[in-house]
Amino acid sequence: MGYGNSWGMMGGGAGFGVITGIVVLADLILLGIWLWKQISKK
Repeated sequence: MGYGNSWGMMGGGAGFGVITGIVVLADLILLGIWLWKQISKK
């Protein structure tokens, strides 16, 4: 369970936060594109 222990490290936490931010941002962009396509169809 070495992966679970890395959560407590500040460096790992900061890197995880950055990655999460990028993933969330990408999700929002994809969602926006999808919604725009749905609206444009009508």
